[in-house]
Amino acid sequence: MTAINFSKWCLWSERHSIENIHMPGVYMLAKFVNKIPPGNADPLCKEIIYIGETCSSLKTRWYQFQRSAFYQKNGHSGGWSYSYKYQDQGNNLYVSALPIPMTAENEKFRALYIRYVERKLIWEYAQKYGEQPKLNKK
Repeated sequence: MTAINFSKWCLWSERHSIENIHMPGVYMLAKFVNKIPPGNADPLCKEIIYIGETCSSLKTRWYQFQRSAFYQKNGHSGGWSYSYKYQDQGNNLYVSALPIPMTAENEKFRALYIRYVERKLIWEYAQKYGEQPKLNKK
């Protein structure tokens, strides 16, 4: 399967510059306040506020997050949580992605792998900090 190597942190407003966001995958959202994010995204970074997954398109899932977080529209529970907690338009919000391409090797199990990676990262974060990322509820 694919190695767990996320893209570099990218400002939310520049998220479309991340490669392969038309693919499904796992993504992380982080708030870097008064701090420049490190180039490489570390899944155990304290500033992570949400770890999510999609088995359709990252771009579509981020659109749903945007609608919920900034316009209070249905579509993404993490977006609603963001809206309540931060009440901003994405200030200091960064995203990193792990697109999972379709290959002959993973065709049958890609969705399972994506969900596994998301849960594994949330578990590791919780083990390190004693709680899951702020916007993850389940």
